[in-house]
Amino acid sequence: MLDQIKPILSELAGYGELIASVLTVMLGGIVAVLIVYKLASSVINPQGAYARAMKVAFGTIYSMVLVVTILVAAEKIGLPVQGLAGPAILIVIVIAVMVFFILPFLPRLPFGIGDMVEIKDVMGTVEAMTAYQIVVRTFDGQTVFIPTAIAMTSSIRNYSLIPSRRVQLDVNIYAQNNIEGARSLLLATMSNNEKVLADPAPSVFVTSLTGEQASMVAYCWVENADWFGTRDALWVAVANAFSADEHLNLSLPQIDIAHTG
Repeated sequence: MLDQIKPILSELAGYGELIASVLTVMLGGIVAVLIVYKLASSVINPQGAYARAMKVAFGTIYSMVLVVTILVAAEKIGLPVQGLAGPAILIVIVIAVMVFFILPFLPRLPFGIGDMVEIKDVMGTVEAMTAYQIVVRTFDGQTVFIPTAIAMTSSIRNYSLIPSRRVQLDVNIYAQNNIEGARSLLLATMSNNEKVLADPAPSVFVTSLTGEQASMVAYCWVENADWFGTRDALWVAVANAFSADEHLNLSLPQIDIAHTG
């Protein structure tokens, strides 16, 4: 058995230099493309309006690196490659053009790795995507695996598609309180938070008025990354602001117990 393997190993040893040069060309090309992609991603959002063009362009460059590697290897082992480079590159370009125009009609998921999404009541950050499953890391540290087929047929919320997100605060006060005073207090509380965006401006609306309470809703916008923390800070600030104002009171749920003797 060993006598049969020795000739094979000897032949492979003769291609050691070839393997090293091919790997050098391939890895060097991939690293160069990756560096250029990182630089381009810092200027152009790879998930934005030019996402399709970037995917096709860098996919084409990767394909050309593979073609060059194959041609170099073929030439090193003595195969006739003269005149093949042009047609090979032309084929890559034709395929890239076809993909560019066909890609919009192919089914695809409306998010990418790193996006904050909600899929079938699972909210978190997308860590990986394959043809078979989506890996989501929830905010409490769990890793959830969602089959891609199920994700494609589910309602999906992508909170990373736009840079900002709205915070909503539902507040109830007693009807006899100063409603305009409560509106001003809510507006001031939101405006005083440095994370709240000035555009769109914070707003407060009265949604209903009953005999005992007035219901109000306050809106403001923050950056996606600041949404959870800002909402928490605003609720604390609203509670403190109403507690400090003796003329305004939050209407809290209460139970009336009647005793008949």
